[in-house]
Amino acid sequence: AQADYAPYFYDNGPYSRNGNLALFSLSEDTAVGTLIYRLNGTDPEGQEVRYGLSFDSGSKEYFRVEPISGNVTLVEKLDREKQDSIDVLVSITDGKSKVVERVTVFVMDANDEKPEFQNMPAITDVVETTESGSSIYKVQAVDKDTGSGGSVTYYLQRTPQSNLFTIDRHSGVVR
Repeated sequence: AQADYAPYFYDNGPYSRNGNLALFSLSEDTAVGTLIYRLNGTDPEGQEVRYGLSFDSGSKEYFRVEPISGNVTLVEKLDREKQDSIDVLVSITDGKSKVVERVTVFVMDANDEKPEFQNMPAITDVVETTESGSSIYKVQAVDKDTGSGGSVTYYLQRTPQSNLFTIDRHSGVVR
């Protein structure tokens, strides 16, 4: 009697075409419909293998796999600010044995959020005797992006009165 061994994935060895599935990340601005990964595997006895994806109950299904080719496609828009990682159960079967592995896909940030003012609009009274250069107001804004995409730089729009005030580009202090 010949032993039947389970099929297995090879995701980062000499037969891999696309990197390590255990360290998978995807930018949140990846277009829906993009081929994002190709599952690779084999069966020790040479049987044809089929691939599958499943998600935890109640989770959004962001990806779809073509069972024979292993091509994984993005089918839902990603948003890192709402969900920064997605757990997926990937499977391979030879018709007799099935192997399932949990994979976490990390959603990487894209500079897609606009800064939001926290304390605007505002009306500030400035007494006529206020010394030039005195702090009169502090503008505050937050950008939900991470890294340099989340930094905020302040400036005043040019108007006939814009030479009366300055704003610190980094702190938001108006003088």
